[in-house]
Amino acid sequence: MSEDNNPVDNAVNNMVSDDINTINDVETIETSKDMIESPRKAGRPPHLPNADTRNKVYMLSTVGTRHEDIASVLGITHDTLVKYYKEELDKGRIEANASVAETLFKQAKEGNTTAMIFWLKSRARWKESTQHEISGNPDGTPVEVKIITGIE
Repeated sequence: MSEDNNPVDNAVNNMVSDDINTINDVETIETSKDMIESPRKAGRPPHLPNADTRNKVYMLSTVGTRHEDIASVLGITHDTLVKYYKEELDKGRIEANASVAETLFKQAKEGNTTAMIFWLKSRARWKESTQHEISGNPDGTPVEVKIITGIE
């Protein structure tokens, strides 16, 4: 039997031929797109971190500057700041906290009572607690309250 006489084979050959033509058309379209310079999409240009911006983020982080403010200085969003500068933000925060903790610890060791109290409350989890108890007389009778006004 020839291919022309078998309707199933003819249908399959037509589908394969159509698929090949579609693939060729898509390749032609993609090649055409590459040859035409496409206009830039609207929005901010991509952020490209460099040594200067990394140093600026680190320095601002070491003095406790808020992330939103650092992002504003660089002209980027908070999300972009964290995406590109997480290491500098973390390192700056850790070093700043360590520096302040060192000073506080020295002050506490030198006898600064306020520094001692703060250190013990924050690091040793000491706490002040006030407990109020209200009870009656030991024999179960109510407590008598006498108000003295000075006027008889």
